[in-house]
Amino acid sequence: MKGHESKMARMEDILNLPVQDPPYTEFSAAHINWVKVEGGRQGGDDIALIPFSRVEDFVKGESGNADCPANFRVESRRKRPEGSLNKPRVDGYLEYTLYWCSYGPEDYRDIEPQIGEKTSTKPSSGKGSRPGRRHMMRGCICHFTVKRLYTRPQLALIIYNQRSHVDKSGAPCHGILDHESVGTRAMYAPRISEELRQKVMSLLHVGISLDAIVQHHMEEVQRHGGPHSRDDFLTRNDVRNMERLIKNSPHELHLDDRCSVKMWVQRHHKHVFYFQESCGCEGFVLGVQTDWQLQQMLRYGHGGFIVSHLVSGSKKFKVELVIVFGF
Repeated sequence: MKGHESKMARMEDILNLPVQDPPYTEFSAAHINWVKVEGGRQGGDDIALIPFSRVEDFVKGESGNADCPANFRVESRRKRPEGSLNKPRVDGYLEYTLYWCSYGPEDYRDIEPQIGEKTSTKPSSGKGSRPGRRHMMRGCICHFTVKRLYTRPQLALIIYNQRSHVDKSGAPCHGILDHESVGTRAMYAPRISEELRQKVMSLLHVGISLDAIVQHHMEEVQRHGGPHSRDDFLTRNDVRNMERLIKNSPHELHLDDRCSVKMWVQRHHKHVFYFQESCGCEGFVLGVQTDWQLQQMLRYGHGGFIVSHLVSGSKKFKVELVIVFGF
């Protein structure tokens, strides 16, 4: 499904375009009315203006394409300080970010490892040398550019250079429209879901071994008739990365507890719904709810019951920990 397109406009007229702010938590190209650019370097590209604060919501929405699930990574980024340009162009930028589908742009589909050959071999230099990405490269040329406008910093100009998830020949290269992807990881999203990630992290936290997690997961997939989503392709490497993340995550960010708590809140502000600093003999109050926890509450909750559990004297925490469940 593609967004609506209007008649062509010249780049110098972009500030006359309407600023679009779809009423959704996350939104995609399908929710935007696009205008094609006439002439210039972006001739023929689709453009639109959105609030700069909603760029992340757009990137997440585009990653949820039903036909071609993907993650858009930052391929390149440039910034310039305010006041650095005397006569900025109408599309001049404070920040320039190029987002590219994680299944491209390189194409390694025809480079299959021989028996006994190590699959971890990678080019010595260039974009293909980035670790952990070679197996995903299928030549996808879907990409877009986001410019935080120099003269209007609160606005972002989206330039969709290539909206279809296709390779250089114009053929689908991943997702359900690509026949070669059927039954493989390339048919689904490139990363596991947040729900499975949280589940695996919880198992690791309580001491379940990597091998046990992977073995149980494989048995569950087979019990349900084989893979049906990216989550069904959970690998040892996926679990190992999460295990490494837990081990490398410091519990103390600063020697001073007050500073440590403040730093944690600043780093995880999206998950904090309430924070009250310690005052005198009163301790701090911190309320945390991740996106996954919120979705579980909305999915299974009944809107009325509250259960709390107080943990005191825990070996891991120097403060009282209250766990509150909403149903």
